[in-house]
Amino acid sequence: MQLRIGMVGAAMTLLLAACGGGASSSSSSAASAASSGGGSTAQATVSVGVLPIADVAPLYLGMKQGFFAKQHLTIVPHALQGGAAVASAVVGGSLQFGFGATANLVLARAHGLPIQFVANGDAAAADSAQAWSGILVRAGSAIKSVSQLAGKTVAANATHGENELALDSILERAGVQPASVHVVALPFPTMPSALSSGQVQAVTEVEPFVSAIRAKGGAVLSPLFEGEQPSQTVAGYFTTTGEIGKSASVVKRFVAAMNQSLDYAQSNPAAVRAIIPTYTSIPASVVAKMKLPVWRATINTSSIQAQEELMQKLHWITSAVPVNELLWSGAKH
Repeated sequence: MQLRIGMVGAAMTLLLAACGGGASSSSSSAASAASSGGGSTAQATVSVGVLPIADVAPLYLGMKQGFFAKQHLTIVPHALQGGAAVASAVVGGSLQFGFGATANLVLARAHGLPIQFVANGDAAAADSAQAWSGILVRAGSAIKSVSQLAGKTVAANATHGENELALDSILERAGVQPASVHVVALPFPTMPSALSSGQVQAVTEVEPFVSAIRAKGGAVLSPLFEGEQPSQTVAGYFTTTGEIGKSASVVKRFVAAMNQSLDYAQSNPAAVRAIIPTYTSIPASVVAKMKLPVWRATINTSSIQAQEELMQKLHWITSAVPVNELLWSGAKH
């Protein structure tokens, strides 16, 4: 457990340093000028930090469908390999918005970072049958249940992140002490190879990598996010309170287009499957079979509060972050 605490402390130090020393990008400056000078119809270029995973498909769909253009916004996605990199860039000012997991945003806010959710990202499925995340082992593994993970090495995309939080919740219900499991941080795309090589004994994955592992004979021990709390808010789009203050018009227009994009994605799964291969390395043949995340404009705040309660129980945070501090006042919930 000391290793985990040390790593999250280092991550927070990095983000705090970024908060103090980051310079705004040209696109951020342009957005600020547009917001202050031209009213709600001023054209602005917006940089958004994302991950190369299926979860962010609505952003790309909104660009393709013209939802952002109707709000006089030009979106420039920046695909990064981890949530810490996205948060650091947003807090540092080089990106205006970012896509981040709920647990990570709660932790950051609890450590005093001036960030807020402005729009929903995605949610867990309502039941295990539609789960798009999971705890998996490789083909032929002797591990057949979550209760056998004690003493094993398990990959998550970040320590003290959304995946580890869900893992710990599931471990506790199975009678396993979370501290007995060694969690290592690996990017989602590298988890399948780490699993097959024996570097880790299990992984906490999301689609399309869940399908990729299963295609090679891997087994799902438990749904991940759905195993923690069905329909929970897994991630959202966020920015800094400073950006909200100086570019209020841009934030409102971004959120309006993002909400429209989320609802469109949920209603048009074929369009989602068509666009995912355009911004990831995921083959269309894999995308056609994978389970999709759940997208909706409304943020499930009760599920965030439940996650905060678990984080307190695990001693990740000392007290809950009030929802009105974590969410921008204009966020739909």
